[in-house]
Formats: sequence, C-alpha cells, structure tokens
Amino acid sequence: MRRVIAHLVALVTLTASAGLSAFVVSAPASAGTVISPPASTSTGSSRAPLFGATIPSAGDLAQETGQFGHMPIVHVYYSGLPKMNAWTGGLAGANKSAVIVSFNASPSAILSGADDSVLKHFFDTAPTGHPIYYCYIHEPEHHIELGQYSAAAYRSAWTHVAKIAQGAHNPDLRATLILMGYDVQKSSHRNWRDYMPSGGIITTVAWDAYPDGAAPGPTRALVPPGPKFMGPEIAASKAAGLAFGFAEFGATIQNGRGPWLTAVGSYLMTSGAAFASLFDSPLFHFRLTDSASINAWRAVVAKSG
Repeated sequence: MRRVIAHLVALVTLTASAGLSAFVVSAPASAGTVISPPASTSTGSSRAPLFGATIPSAGDLAQETGQFGHMPIVHVYYSGLPKMNAWTGGLAGANKSAVIVSFNASPSAILSGADDSVLKHFFDTAPTGHPIYYCYIHEPEHHIELGQYSAAAYRSAWTHVAKIAQGAHNPDLRATLILMGYDVQKSSHRNWRDYMPSGGIITTVAWDAYPDGAAPGPTRALVPPGPKFMGPEIAASKAAGLAFGFAEFGATIQNGRGPWLTAVGSYLMTSGAAFASLFDSPLFHFRLTDSASINAWRAVVAKSG
C-alpha cells in the first residue's frame, strides 16, 4: 500500500510543480458530469476482459466479494518479496482466480542472487489453470527519476526475475510490466519503452490510469474512456504488439460514478484488454461506498470473460 500512496502523491506533486495534471485530460466540466464515450474503433477481442479489484487484505477480499460477487481477477500487492505461503493460504491464491501480483526488491538485491530461492519457490508453487500476471516493481518511474536505481538496472533485474519464472515451466505465468498511464502523455516527457527489458520477456503491459476526479482536491469532471482516458494506453500497447490490461483505475467522487463505471466496462469490452482492476481502496476515498457505484461495478464484473 505504501507504493500506492507514493504513486498518487507523486502524481499530485507533478500537477503542482508542472502546472499539468496526470489525471486531468479534458476541458473542465461540472462536478460529477460523465461525458458519453465515443464508440470504440478497436478491432477488439472475442473474449471479454477479466474484471476485478485491488485486494489489500483478506478482509477486503471478503467485503469486495460481497459487493461485486466472485471476481475472476484480483490485484494483490506485496511491499517486499512474495510471502512463502502466497499460493497456499496467502492472499495471492485466496480468490482462486486469475491474479495480478506485484512484488518488490531492489535491482541490486535481485541481481546479486540473494532473492533467487524466494522467487523460485513463488514461481514453482504457483497454480495452473488461470493467468498469473506477475510484476516486478510496478511503477518504477519515480524510483528511477529519483536516482534510487537506473533504468538499465531495473531492466536487467526484470530479466533475472523472468528467467527464474521461466524455470517453473508454468504456461500461466505472464511477465507483466505495470506502468503509469501518465507515461504516454506528451507532458510526461517519458518514453514508456525505456522501462521494457529486452529479449521479449514481457508478455503483457498493464497501466495504472486515473481520470480527472481521481486526485485529492476539487473535482472538475469524470473523463469518460476514449481518446483522453484509457485510449492512449491501449494504442501504445497495441503498437508494441503486447497483450494489455489496466492494473489500477478509479475515481473518488460519487456523483456520476456509477454511470462512469458502466461506461468504462462497456468501453473495455471491445478494447481487446485482458483485464481491468478497480482500485477500490479507502486511500484518498477511492473505496466504493454508494450503491450506484457498487451495483454498476458488480454488473460489469458479471460480464467478465
């Protein structure tokens, strides 16, 4: 959860320092307004995406299952390396479903081989039968910009992690690079491919994408999915020839959020996305507490592939 907080705070900081918002991507509108999304121009996929939510703890899993029904995918974070019981009593395996699982360790530690045994156990004991989208350090951008490690070190460490995963010979393990949706905006002055390890080890790219209304503070609008929200990430993924999904997205305001969630689900249905995980968390009031939003996301989850 510390990484989630850092992600949101960093984006708010960018807004203040650059006069730009990583969330605001359209002209101002009245609070709670949802603009109808344009029709998708994607060729799409014959299979509907897997829809779910971020699960910080076992208690959250029970609560969100009660609200949305059994979700066919969940997103689980580890602040460090995965726990030894991740798949046998731990949170990664608790939902008995596809999972997006993120974990962390410094590139220097990974490259030293100090964490090899933990990672080998994690991958060797992973179940089969549903996709496991595993991610080494989701959102590395700010760590690299702050000089905590280099992009080259991050890419090399990713390659090391993926080789251990390949040794498990589990076809359901999908190496997944999770980045900020902000990266594809011109104002970010970033090239998202700078974080991509070589050798074709990444099978899936996932995005943490937030519209206007997601950041703390006054709400201007709920930007619909389309050219300004989700669309640029989808276009970048397809241009790279990678499977893709949304590891995080959400909005803080209640007014209009239910229809907005319905619009997001409808848009993603024909986008070709593999998954989308709602950031349903009490952090910065992202947790869905109003019946309109809960019912809307429950209906989307029910349409999962």
